[in-house]
Amino acid sequence: MPEKTKAERRWESWYEAYNKVVEPFPEPVDVPCPEGDGGHIRLTYYARPGSPAGSVTAWCDRCYHGIWLDRVGIPAGAEVYSFEDGPTDRPDIELIPDALYTPDDYPSP
Repeated sequence: MPEKTKAERRWESWYEAYNKVVEPFPEPVDVPCPEGDGGHIRLTYYARPGSPAGSVTAWCDRCYHGIWLDRVGIPAGAEVYSFEDGPTDRPDIELIPDALYTPDDYPSP
């Protein structure tokens, strides 16, 4: 198996940070930004009304970088926005490239 590129390692570090936040949900957990900027990971969920699955942006509250994951389960009690109407108080997020990489534990559709 070829060694991961820098872009792939960066994306995977974000995916790991996302998992650290979502696994104990609804318990809050303080996960530092993978960029090492002193920020913390926040999650914003999007789904159609009543759907148990949707998408999520995992983003840093300091550098405003993040990743977009599609086809994720929406945890019970999570605040969910429609795809058309996101939160008005969230800054614009700069998504890091996917780097054409999918981690081994990413759920398949």
